[in-house]
Amino acid sequence: MFRLLRFGVVSCGAALVVLLLAIPGRAQEILPRRLTLQQALDEAIARSPVLRARQAEVEKARARMITARTYPFDPEIEVWAADRDAAEGSSTDRGVELGQEIELGGKRRRRVALSRAKLDATEARLRREERLLAAQVEVAFVEALRARELLDVEQANIGLARTLAAVARKRLERGAATQIEVNLALAQMGRDERTFYLAEGAHSQARAFLAETIGLDPIDPPEAAGELAAPPLSLPSLTELVGTALESREDLRSLRYTLRAAQAQRKVAKREVVPDLHLGAFYEKEEGTDRIVGAAVGIRIPIFNRNRGAIAEAEAGERQAQAEGEAAENRVRQEVASAVSRYEAAASSAQGFKLVIGNLRENLDLLQRSLEAGKIGWAEILVFRRAFTEAQRDYVDTLADARFASIELELASGLDLAALQEEE
Repeated sequence: MFRLLRFGVVSCGAALVVLLLAIPGRAQEILPRRLTLQQALDEAIARSPVLRARQAEVEKARARMITARTYPFDPEIEVWAADRDAAEGSSTDRGVELGQEIELGGKRRRRVALSRAKLDATEARLRREERLLAAQVEVAFVEALRARELLDVEQANIGLARTLAAVARKRLERGAATQIEVNLALAQMGRDERTFYLAEGAHSQARAFLAETIGLDPIDPPEAAGELAAPPLSLPSLTELVGTALESREDLRSLRYTLRAAQAQRKVAKREVVPDLHLGAFYEKEEGTDRIVGAAVGIRIPIFNRNRGAIAEAEAGERQAQAEGEAAENRVRQEVASAVSRYEAAASSAQGFKLVIGNLRENLDLLQRSLEAGKIGWAEILVFRRAFTEAQRDYVDTLADARFASIELELASGLDLAALQEEE
């Protein structure tokens, strides 16, 4: 009986798992505990409500494109009948009329060009939103890596502090140390434990922020996989970076398409003055008498409405779009120059730090062995240990600052620095 019950529970559990995986969207929620940057970016793009709104905007622009390509006028048919009373008697007249509006002046072609430019601008804004979201996720990811590596530094530091406290007690037992040294070691261990717990809390907070940025539950945040590394120093020239930014940045492309749309809007407004042609054919029959077949041509005479208001509005919109594009290009030049300066300073600092920092754990192990061998005194080990630990913290912060500068430069220039270095 027990075996049957156990088998039934296992089978139900397996069925429940299969059922959950079969629910749409459920499988994608099962994520590894350690996320790579690419996995974090994929999840953020899939879950972002901002991107969904932009994607809906693109779909609306595509729908307007379909409308613009569709011929706006359908044929019209009219059938009529009328009773005629005369001295000779009554009769019934019948008639059929067929009409078609013919659009002149290339209006539909210009409406298509207008819709095409608006669609291109909308798609460029979507790509810029994707890049902005990627930058936000990468910043949160780097912050999580920074917090984890600082936690590793504090973990190594607290391990040595506990070891040194134990060494101090042994030295006191042998008569080689005083109670003051033991108390000092214990006090330092207490301070280091406090710093360790603060670093642990900062790490948990950084992971929660990463989860929130991605769109995951911050109550059970993932761990950032990878490590901080010193960025390369080599970059294209500032002139090349500015040129690339002006050519490839999606927000500038969106503004150029917006200007193109404003120009197309002006052309559409001017073409609206051209009247459309109305063609018609009719057939009438007067009962018992005549049959009438004929054709008609009609055209609107643009005397009162020459679309002046719409034309003036379109011309103002064109000037506005042009001015906004020029202002954006000036802003991009400044952003790239600022990002390059920060990147070069941060990368140089990280590379210089890398040459002198060494390995924290090795340095701390050397200090411990030197103390046990009696080669250095207690005061010296406290000074050296504090210096090594602070240098390691500074190094982690420097690497994080360099990554932040790299993200800023990529966002400003539109370049992928990692791909650029691989090409070299």
